[in-house]
Amino acid sequence: MFRRVQPQRAFEAVTVQLEGAILGGAFAQGERLPPERELQREFAVSRNTLRESLRVLEQKGLVEIRKGQRGGVFVKPVNAEPMAEQLRIFLQSRGVTLAELSEFRQDLEGLLARRAALRCRGRGRKALDQLLARAAALAAEGPARWEEFMAADRDIHLALAHLAGNPLHRVFLETVHHNVHRRHIRAFLPRSLAVIRATLSELEALVDAVRRGDGERAERIAREHVARATRIMQRAAARKPKENPT
Repeated sequence: MFRRVQPQRAFEAVTVQLEGAILGGAFAQGERLPPERELQREFAVSRNTLRESLRVLEQKGLVEIRKGQRGGVFVKPVNAEPMAEQLRIFLQSRGVTLAELSEFRQDLEGLLARRAALRCRGRGRKALDQLLARAAALAAEGPARWEEFMAADRDIHLALAHLAGNPLHRVFLETVHHNVHRRHIRAFLPRSLAVIRATLSELEALVDAVRRGDGERAERIAREHVARATRIMQRAAARKPKENPT
């Protein structure tokens, strides 16, 4: 599978080959890579060089290095977590405000809701219905299930992004939601029954518009949904002047 590398910057060449093999599907998620000795032999590199490459892959979030008798190097599911962390750093370093982030979300989620309405078909509709039913069941239990309800809200937005059809949109939206939830929703959105009911009502209207293929209405609801939550968080943030909402 692999070819020998030149001694100069050997770890970079090893990293490139291993990364290509993982991303190319040569190893499934959760699968263990060949033992170190076997990889050393195939690449013709030292153990230190190989381990340097594996550490780089671990930092990229592509593999998990486990210790012990059942240890080894295992392929991790590729997700948006590393990108989300980079976005968090960027937002803080540039002083991006909650209003600016909301504007971006309204643009993106409005576009995705419109496209989802135009492209929603059979299984997509069923998936949305199931997610909405879960959100409704969690809402019925009130603030005690707040975290799970907000996760269900996020899942509906991501499902719409999936229906819209462009995987890049979904990745960016997942990254943004990760940061919004961690830094804004938890800090500033009241964990009240009123907020839960209002959110559920908007989600129901949004899903209904998508199922009916009404792109214009779906976009309008998606934008208003984000804007309303932002206004609530801005008011809460204003009452906490010592906290930085970004």
